[in-house]
Amino acid sequence: MRIAILGGSFDPIHLGHLQIAKTALKKLAIDEVWFMPTFSTPLKQGQQASFADRCFMIKRAIYGYRRMKVCTLEQQLGGTSYTIDTVKRLKKQYPMHEFCWLIGMDQAIRFPDWKSSEELKQEIDFYVFSRGSEEIEVPNDFHKVAMELYDVSSQEIRQGKKLYMLPKSVRMYIGKKGLYIEGMVQNVMSEKRYRHSVSVARLCVELAKAHHLDEHTAYLMGLVHDVCKELPYESAAVEMKYYYPQLQQEARAIWHGYIGAHYIRTHYAIYDKHIGQAVFHHVKGRNRTDYDRILFVADKLDPSRGYDSSKEIAVCRKDLKIGYELVKKQQEEYLEKERKG
Repeated sequence: MRIAILGGSFDPIHLGHLQIAKTALKKLAIDEVWFMPTFSTPLKQGQQASFADRCFMIKRAIYGYRRMKVCTLEQQLGGTSYTIDTVKRLKKQYPMHEFCWLIGMDQAIRFPDWKSSEELKQEIDFYVFSRGSEEIEVPNDFHKVAMELYDVSSQEIRQGKKLYMLPKSVRMYIGKKGLYIEGMVQNVMSEKRYRHSVSVARLCVELAKAHHLDEHTAYLMGLVHDVCKELPYESAAVEMKYYYPQLQQEARAIWHGYIGAHYIRTHYAIYDKHIGQAVFHHVKGRNRTDYDRILFVADKLDPSRGYDSSKEIAVCRKDLKIGYELVKKQQEEYLEKERKG
């Protein structure tokens, strides 16, 4: 068989990667495309998702494509992934196959920086995929394949941009696991708001641990609870009119909870009902579940707010319901004082 290797971090895999694989199967004389996730990439900073998560996302993305597979050879090699080592191992492990390597334009430009690049060109054929209108200089003996490439990168995905360029199954997995969520949230917040969100998330985890609740769920709801807090008024008003017309008369300061609950479902694919409900009610503090109570008190008692909330936190750690009632009463007294003052 003639196998085309598509290597990369796939952090995460997106429709652009699938587009290259499909084009290779259509235009090149090959039998299969093997996706080769790097274990550790020498020319990039460390991956944000684990090797196992990245492999699982690839498997989800290519499900149903019988001529696409995942190859975990670089995990077997361990350490930093150098293509020259991978190619030699491939030839040794699969002596009956013939291999070629698929790369994008950005990789072709940086090819001279690859380990043993001249030797590598002698070991395997390279096919460079570029936009049809692009004129690029590539190393000698590289084969160029023109196509209409999707304008998307894994880095943009990690920042919460162009999430529509993810296969649906991959997007659902990212949302469930909370992969890349820090970068996505940070990208839509001011630095101060993000610090608050991280601090709230940590306190949520602390309280969840104390009361034997799911710490991952607690962390996610704390991190995303204010994701729409800094949305401009005009945009927030449109969202409220369209999705929650019955709640438009509520105070504007409350809107971000309602809009945020919708946003994390539609944008981040976070469908956990505990997270959605806690975010929806976190401003007013609806007393429905322990997750609701945890987010409410963590938001109000956040240590980064600059006042000593250690006593209240200790009460919440010992008895969540009593702590919730205490914080709720304090908030009501504060709001009443503000109305009078």
